[in-house]
Amino acid sequence: MPVTATKNDTLQQALDRASPDQLADALRRIALAKVLDPVKVTFVGLASAAAQNITTAAARAAATINQGLKSLGATDLLPAILEVGTLRVTAGTLAAGPAIVTDSGGTPTAIGAGTAHVATLSDDGTTLTFQAAVTAFVLEYVPRSSTDFATLFAPNPKA
Repeated sequence: MPVTATKNDTLQQALDRASPDQLADALRRIALAKVLDPVKVTFVGLASAAAQNITTAAARAAATINQGLKSLGATDLLPAILEVGTLRVTAGTLAAGPAIVTDSGGTPTAIGAGTAHVATLSDDGTTLTFQAAVTAFVLEYVPRSSTDFATLFAPNPKA
């Protein structure tokens, strides 16, 4: 008897197709509620460093969530960044002030008199890199999906 192979689509293909039988599983896989909920986080007391990974336990311990992610537990790690809304340095070797963010190919630098900055965001959305060390900052951002859209997707079988 011949065996029929089953082809699994990527998560993106399943979402694009929007089949009612698969859509709920696909949306759960990307954690849709987190992706649609902008986040404002204040980090205070971070280890002094120019590169700050917001998805670590140390960053989570230093973070106060001011807006969004209300269902996140006290020890749950913050999701990676898809898009930065605002970023402001509040303490560290780097002068306090606003920062704009570019991709990882950019160069962290000061703007004008040095109270405004350019920071970079890593390609995976986990790390902000500043021109000099920071220990505190305020970040407003849209979280990245918890699952890459290129991941193979197989819906949960019906019970």
